[in-house]
Amino acid sequence: MFRVTMTAPLINRAHNILFLVTGEKKAEILEKVLFGSYQTDTYPAQLIKPIDGDLFWFIDEDAASLIVARNKL
Repeated sequence: MFRVTMTAPLINRAHNILFLVTGEKKAEILEKVLFGSYQTDTYPAQLIKPIDGDLFWFIDEDAASLIVARNKL
C-alpha cells in the first residue's frame, strides 16, 4: 500500500489548514493542545503554525465544552 507522509513544516506552508474536532471525548485533549504546556511529542497538533496562511478550527459543542468553561472563569 502506498502512503504519503506530510510533516509539520510542509503543512505549515499551506495557505489554509483546518482541524475538525468532534465529541466529548476530545474536549480534554483539545483544551491541552490549545492551552496546555508545549508537548509536541504528546500533541503534534501544537506544531501546526502556518507561516503565511490561515488556521481554522472546526469544533463541535461537546469538544469545546472545556474551552467554554475555561472562559467563564
